Amino acid sequence: MKKLSFIYVLVCVGFIANAQLQHEDFNSTSMPDGWSATNSASGHSWTFGDTNALKGSGMENPASFQSGGVVFNDYNAGSFNHNVVGLISPSINLVEKGVVEASIEITYNLRSFASDGTFKVNVWDGEVWQNVLNTAADSGEKNSGEHTISVLDVSQYINSDFKVEFVFDDENSLTWGVGIDDYKLMGVQGSSIKGLESIGFRYYPNPVVEGELTLESSEEISSINVYNSIGQVIMTKEAVNLESKLDMQHLASGAYVVKVNIGENTGVFKVIKP
Repeated sequence: MKKLSFIYVLVCVGFIANAQLQHEDFNSTSMPDGWSATNSASGHSWTFGDTNALKGSGMENPASFQSGGVVFNDYNAGSFNHNVVGLISPSINLVEKGVVEASIEITYNLRSFASDGTFKVNVWDGEVWQNVLNTAADSGEKNSGEHTISVLDVSQYINSDFKVEFVFDDENSLTWGVGIDDYKLMGVQGSSIKGLESIGFRYYPNPVVEGELTLESSEEISSINVYNSIGQVIMTKEAVNLESKLDMQHLASGAYVVKVNIGENTGVFKVIKP
C-alpha cells in the first residue's frame, strides 16, 4: 500500500505536456549510470536492488521493495558514527528541453528511531543546493507495509544543470535508515508563443479574472482552440480578427491549454481558471 501526497498531470494539445524526463527504479544491484553516491563516516554506503524487509518497519507485515530499491541501513552502519550519505542523480539541461514547470516524484520509506534520522531531498539550482524536502516522519505505522510517495514542485529551480540529491542523516544517533523505491523527474513542455510575439500577440490576464481571457494581435487571429486536462477541445473560435475575449465562466477551475493560429504561426500556452 502506498501513501499518495500529491498527483499532478497535464495533457497539452495532443501530446503529454507533463513529460517524464528522468526515471530510476533502482531495481538493479549496481549503481545506475550517471548516478553518484557518498559513503558514511563508517564506510557504509547505499545498497542497490535491495528486496529485504526494511529495518524498523515491523515484524508481521514489514515494508519492502519487492522489485528492488536503494537502501541505506543505518543500523548496520553502527552506533558510534555520525552517518550522513548522499545519492545524486545525473545532470539534465531543462532549459534546452524547453521545460517551464518541473516536479519530482519519489517513493521512499524512512524509518527513524526516537525521532532521530532525517531524509532530505535537495535540487541543484545551477549554483547551490536547495532543500525541497526535510522529514523525520516514518513512512506509515509499523507492520502497515506502506511507503510514502511525495511529489515536489521544483519549477523555480529550472536550469541547464539540474540534478537531485537524496541525503540521509542519522543525526549522530543509531536509527534504522531509509530506502528509495522509485524516482521520476517530470516536466511541462510545449508552452510557447515565441512565433507570435513578433506580430504583437499577447493574452491577459493569467490567471483569468472574472472568467474572461483577452487575446490581442496586430494581425488577424485565424482560430483559437481551448483544451482541457485530457486533451479534449472544449472551446473553438474562428476568424476572430485582431481581438478576442474568451468567456470561460462556465468552465471548472483548473488549468487549460490555449492554441492560437495567426496566419502560418501557431502559439500554445497554459492559463489558469480560478
